[in-house]
Amino acid sequence: MGKYSFTTTTIGDLLDNPEAFALFAELVPEAIDHPLLEIGRPFTIEQALPFVENIAAEMGIDNVPARIADFKEKLESL
Repeated sequence: MGKYSFTTTTIGDLLDNPEAFALFAELVPEAIDHPLLEIGRPFTIEQALPFVENIAAEMGIDNVPARIADFKEKLESL
């Protein structure tokens, strides 16, 4: 198991680690400037997913489940 997990890694951990943030920026560039990103710092990625899915739908982002699965696989392999 890698050092990151959807169940234990917080959004803050993701934002503070250059390696994880680079992956996030590559796979979810639309979220980088979203105002709720900083508010989500204490949430694990898993806890934030319902909000992410709603925000993505509001923003008109397509293929969200596949993008989440791709991000999870790549993050957990770091």
